[in-house]
Amino acid sequence: MGDDFNPKDHGLKQIHCKNLSGLIYICLADQAPDIDSFAETLQPYVEPHDLENTKVAYETRVVEDGNWKLVWENNRECYHCLSNHPSLIRTFPEDPKVSFLGDGETPDYIEAHFVKSEDAGLAARFKVPEDGQYRLSRMPLLLGAKSFTMDGSLAVPNPDKRHVKWDEAGVCNKFHYPSTWAYFLSDHCMTFRVTPISPTETELVTCWLVHKDAQEGVDYDLKHLTEVWEATNNEDRRVVEENQVGVSSPAFIAGPYSPVHETQCGRFC
Repeated sequence: MGDDFNPKDHGLKQIHCKNLSGLIYICLADQAPDIDSFAETLQPYVEPHDLENTKVAYETRVVEDGNWKLVWENNRECYHCLSNHPSLIRTFPEDPKVSFLGDGETPDYIEAHFVKSEDAGLAARFKVPEDGQYRLSRMPLLLGAKSFTMDGSLAVPNPDKRHVKWDEAGVCNKFHYPSTWAYFLSDHCMTFRVTPISPTETELVTCWLVHKDAQEGVDYDLKHLTEVWEATNNEDRRVVEENQVGVSSPAFIAGPYSPVHETQCGRFC
């Protein structure tokens, strides 16, 4: 290339990148926004799960024939769960208040879980900024359930292969528009990434994370770990695709959001 060629001048494009408690955030803009305040808020919720010492136990990629906004709306509303997610509602409460209605509207059983979580050194209470860009909380599972499994038992029962030792820690929920949500449990974590492909196609990537030293077949059974959300993702795909058919109809007219079951859809839109 000649003596005056400097390979550093012809490398890949540089992007802004920041590690927030094990979650990698990138920004393609020339000037990245300040996320220090968000990082400080996120840290006590996510850091106990020690993501930097986890590994991907399993990953799925699903292409849904629906607009990415329908994928998000489906994730954020509660009406469809009871009739569409028989596996998930074995452990997760079908209660719209777990999505946060407003200050002073927290049910007693959730408040009790907040107190127990804080006593165990885990941040739990709702964190929702004024613009609704993200939401953090630690919710209880149904009575007796410890993880997102078909029987509610721990998917990774060995306490030496878990970062959070309290079995009843429930699930730490993290939602961050417009591209990701995640669940952090005492025995494993899950991340979801939404990527628009076209106006009517969306890719959903799901990763199941376990302790870096946990061994499949020894410390966890892969089916036991993944079957609830494998089923839930497929059920959500069907719901999204049916909704896409509906909103594409020339007869479609948008209706109101329920102030009880669809507050998060309203925040998103």
